[in-house]
Amino acid sequence: MNVLNIAVRVAEKTKFDPNTVTPGVAGFVFTAILAAGIIVLGFLLVRRLRRSAYRAEARARIADELAGGRSATDEPGEEPDSSPSPDSPARPDARD
Repeated sequence: MNVLNIAVRVAEKTKFDPNTVTPGVAGFVFTAILAAGIIVLGFLLVRRLRRSAYRAEARARIADELAGGRSATDEPGEEPDSSPSPDSPARPDARD
């Protein structure tokens, strides 16, 4: 005998009432754990994507600075400010 014949015999002997078939507490717990796991995975995915985007942005800024260009925060029409501020001494080694 194969498994299919056994399953058919068991199904014929048992009475099926569609109103009493429910997943029960075990089904509820399994569904809740599955939902919680999916939510946790979503948060982990978002965190990883943000971290990756920040790293790519930092790498682009570093590459831009090493190439001698302006940083990504500079305005398109502005030149980088290389003049000393009014509060700084004229010479770096000058002191009061």
